[in-house]
Amino acid sequence: MIALDCIDPKTAKKKHPKHVLKIYRLDDKKLMWSKDYKPSETKFQFLKQGIMEIDGKDITILNKKDGTKIWKNDLNYVGFVGDTLIAGDGDEIDAFNVENCKKIWSCKMNTTYGVTHCQPIDNKWIYLVSDNLYRINLLTGDMLKLKSKTGVEDPDGTGGLMYFAFGIIGYTTYYFSTRNLHQNYNTGTYTNDRQLFMMPSKKISGMHSNVVSKGELNYYADNNSFMCFDDSLKLVYRTKINNKKINTKKYFIKETRSELIVRDDTAYVVNLGCGFYPTKGKKFYDFPHISTFDIKDGKLLDNQRIAYDSVTIVSTNINDTCINMLLYNRQESYRFADRYMHYTNNDTSKVGHFVSYLNDKMYYVKNEDNSFSAIKSTEKYTPVLTTRGHIVDVSERIPNIIAKKANAFFQIAQLNDMYFYQGGKNDNELWCFRSGQATLVAEDVKQILQNNDKLEILTTTGKVRIIGLGK
Repeated sequence: MIALDCIDPKTAKKKHPKHVLKIYRLDDKKLMWSKDYKPSETKFQFLKQGIMEIDGKDITILNKKDGTKIWKNDLNYVGFVGDTLIAGDGDEIDAFNVENCKKIWSCKMNTTYGVTHCQPIDNKWIYLVSDNLYRINLLTGDMLKLKSKTGVEDPDGTGGLMYFAFGIIGYTTYYFSTRNLHQNYNTGTYTNDRQLFMMPSKKISGMHSNVVSKGELNYYADNNSFMCFDDSLKLVYRTKINNKKINTKKYFIKETRSELIVRDDTAYVVNLGCGFYPTKGKKFYDFPHISTFDIKDGKLLDNQRIAYDSVTIVSTNINDTCINMLLYNRQESYRFADRYMHYTNNDTSKVGHFVSYLNDKMYYVKNEDNSFSAIKSTEKYTPVLTTRGHIVDVSERIPNIIAKKANAFFQIAQLNDMYFYQGGKNDNELWCFRSGQATLVAEDVKQILQNNDKLEILTTTGKVRIIGLGK
């Protein structure tokens, strides 16, 4: 069988076209069943037990052959471990048998607000953060806790709940909410992507870092301290970092969402300057700054403010000499050797605001002879993606365009000496590059999946094209 996300041709030109999930039998292309849905509210995932439909707080398992309901429950989807469904219910994390929705285990965190963080450790453990840091065994439900401070009261007192869903280990990330976010922040643009799946009322959440492990110890920062702990979550030390003066200026810092980087014996807490508001999504909370600590004893070594305007850090990148921090219109760099801070204020009027460093995908530019050249970081700069889809070098005041949107591609498949690139206008082109020759394969590509020696292509008109790549 194959599932197609199709748009009804009669509504294709409307502002909100009608989406239809269609299930076909591949051998004779017979339509087995179909179902209308709204992609902004509903997501689907194929399992061997059936098709899982995630719709708001409801999870339904559908029969693959006829679309009938096998079971339905009021759950917040978190992810899978093997054949076990992990779901959240307020401050409770539960595991269910996918076949019959029978609960396998449950652990209650007794939090005052919802879970705002998930970081896989391996196929067995994850870190979750609410008002404390939790380490949970996904096979047994065993839970360890370390006292932490990760949120503050929302000054607006607007209240309301937001629900999110995401994959944990080896699965596609699904994201949705019952309200519109200010920005879609969990698309992999951060060095350590930590994904929110429930936000409580009247709290600004997510005021914490990722967890970094080195040897037998782990390091972590919440909104007023930097700490070290072992795998049993026993605290080794805690260094208070709130209300510290920076550069003799008469103001005090507040810790917000941050990225933690450990290099040799030094920890760098890059404060992004944002928190997640109950009804407004990611918003500016306090000025971004960077704090450095000696990981042997937690001693504060340095504290520098990054910005003096109400902006947030949208992406971070590390190389051999410095930490690069991307704001919407400039880049700031913190040099390891002497802790020197340097910034370039860019003119973004022609390229669009900055979105992220190219950390997650290798991009390519198509040359005049239709060959492809990889866009790589150098000692001088790291390529940046902009809101207009361009890839630029931001080392100078006026960004240099490395590739415009219509000429930027990324590699999606490889078999033997054949390389396939998707991109071009609206990312609809598919090119094959082999033995120095490039061939345009398709101009109507919506989605591509490599299945062993075949490429399965879903076109913009809802058709399926299968290309055999040979041996």
